Amino acid sequence: MRRNDYLIKRKFNSYLVPGVLMVVAMQLGNIVDSILVSNLIDIDGMTAISLSLPVLYFTQIIGFAVGVGSAVTISVMLGKRRIKEASGTLSLSIIADVGISLIFTVIAPFAASPLSQLLAQSPRLEELLAPYIFVYMLGAPLLNLCILVSNVITVDNCPRLGASCFILANIVNLVLDYLFLRCTDLGMYGAALSTIIGYGVGNLVLIPYFLSKKRMLSLNLKQGFRQIRMLWTVIKAGFSQVSYLLMLILQYFVLNTYIQSTLGADHMAIYAVCMNSVEIVKLCIEGVIGVIQTIAGILFGEKDYYGIRRLVRRTIIIVSGAVAVLMAIFIAFPDLILRIFSFNKPALYDVAALCVRLFSISFIFFAANRITQVYYQTTLKTSLSTLDTVLQGFVYLLPLSMLFIGTVGIAGVSIAAALTEALAFLTVWVWRMIRQKNGKLPQKGFLMIPDKDSDSLCDITIKSTEQEAVAVSKQLIQCCENNHIPPETAGIIGVAAEELAVNIARYGYQTSKPSYIDINLSKADDKLLLRIRDDGVPFDPTAYSSDEEDEFLMSGIEMIRRITQNLTYTRVINMNNTVIEVATVPIA
Repeated sequence: MRRNDYLIKRKFNSYLVPGVLMVVAMQLGNIVDSILVSNLIDIDGMTAISLSLPVLYFTQIIGFAVGVGSAVTISVMLGKRRIKEASGTLSLSIIADVGISLIFTVIAPFAASPLSQLLAQSPRLEELLAPYIFVYMLGAPLLNLCILVSNVITVDNCPRLGASCFILANIVNLVLDYLFLRCTDLGMYGAALSTIIGYGVGNLVLIPYFLSKKRMLSLNLKQGFRQIRMLWTVIKAGFSQVSYLLMLILQYFVLNTYIQSTLGADHMAIYAVCMNSVEIVKLCIEGVIGVIQTIAGILFGEKDYYGIRRLVRRTIIIVSGAVAVLMAIFIAFPDLILRIFSFNKPALYDVAALCVRLFSISFIFFAANRITQVYYQTTLKTSLSTLDTVLQGFVYLLPLSMLFIGTVGIAGVSIAAALTEALAFLTVWVWRMIRQKNGKLPQKGFLMIPDKDSDSLCDITIKSTEQEAVAVSKQLIQCCENNHIPPETAGIIGVAAEELAVNIARYGYQTSKPSYIDINLSKADDKLLLRIRDDGVPFDPTAYSSDEEDEFLMSGIEMIRRITQNLTYTRVINMNNTVIEVATVPIA
């Protein structure tokens, strides 16, 4: 009956596929966008898209700051069963996201041309860049709302809807991309317009979300305005993502300018191919890493340290395998990567192939840094997450890139990338250990969580059968005796656990597949908390009607309500979480 990771594994797998599909849609959209532009306009069109990235990322900052920040904040709130506050945070986030994004729409007609002149160092690239930036800034509210929605509704029991937001957006984007570029004279206007229309259509997912019976959150704009104080908490939770984007903006701006001025526009095309290689890596790993953000925040709020440990371990195994395969492909077949992006500069072909091979060395530490950033952001260790981001995107990257570009040419970009990723990860690792040794950070190890919840008295997993449900009462009573809990209190806990577990075993699952129930008993001040978690059909024991007596064992649940201090319920990450509070004398 000891705790196992069966439920966590099932949740990981159920959120993995939608998460991967969402990232695949987003990254594949970016990659195919570049491929279509390079083939249907020319390689300079793809270079122009690379030059536009500082503006594009800056436009998305509010979407990711509020979207990721609210998702992290809401997941921890749901883990702590603060549902009303989480709903207010969602409403506030939507108000802030759309309101601030409208600033980009207003300034787009005045900013597009000056920004193009700043970023491009040739008339041809400037001509391609200006319309792309203009349309993209114009549609910022639609883009940022889509980013917010996909992040939040994934946390709130709707991972498939979260994925469908980006999938729908990028399907529309790619179809319109081809039509606009092939059948019209819109050129770069069409490339940007297809993206904005796509994300506008993606926002239609809001309709089925607010009609969904699975959601825990509700929309109340008045409550959102009243919770304005939470905006800083949301932005702080998303600050690591903001730092990541700011570093990308600075990185692209400085290196784009430096490469154009020292090596010329042709070498800039090689750099564009390398940057699109990063998008391919993200295509394969970001969806997997994103499961940490979705699930770990809730587990952290519940203090389920065992679940966090198993979740991160599974993520590392899958990501490591994917990166190994990618590195092998890039090293063995660089010509394939160059052909995909229609690289058509014969004099630089051998140099470009070398750059692709060298750049792939950075993939393993890039993945390690992304896991570090997402995990620490999700568990509210934002200082470490931000430190890793700043080292990776600025402190190490820019000086090393300029040093190696100046000594070995464009291949220096790839060498600097590999060194930067390794140095950033190792620096954060050493800094964390120093801070832990000095008592400034909690616990030991990368995860910085206890081996066992210090408040936990019993943590077990049982099969969802009536036989094991009945047997759990005896084990919990024995646990209470071992911790000097009065016999009458132990009896209440045993009865409550048995009644709920039997109910889940009888009615919670509609298939014959093996299923399990997690049961945890912990102490908190002068109370004992009995938490029962399962992934069966939704059932809220705190809100039942008398006519449901034939469907559930309501007499047992009514007895629990009478003999316990409090009974609460949430359904998060598509699992029932029932928490029973029992008053007791201080535990020896």
